[in-house]
Amino acid sequence: MSTQPPAPDSLPNYLAEGIPKQDNPTLHDLQEWIDDLLAYRHDVNADEIDVTENESIEAVEDSSDGTVVIKKVSCGKDGCKCQQGNLHGPYKYIVRRQGGSLDWEYKGAVSE
Repeated sequence: MSTQPPAPDSLPNYLAEGIPKQDNPTLHDLQEWIDDLLAYRHDVNADEIDVTENESIEAVEDSSDGTVVIKKVSCGKDGCKCQQGNLHGPYKYIVRRQGGSLDWEYKGAVSE
């Protein structure tokens, strides 16, 4: 006889204890909602990405990890070449929704 799979260690106890008590239709609804929630967090549209006047978006692409944004930036140092528009980069970021804002995860420089 099979045994119930263990809950992930990262799952809070109230979920680990409560979710297995749900009936199958509710579990399917929950799974669908979780899939929709993950898609919402990962799928950030290009028009949702704000940049300052000292940044330049080079590319926006979808990925399984989130939305990939390639951008050039200013370091903010007085006298630097970027202050005259020759921005640093490009740099790669993975952008996802976290709560009501966008979370930018720096992934490093991109070779041109």
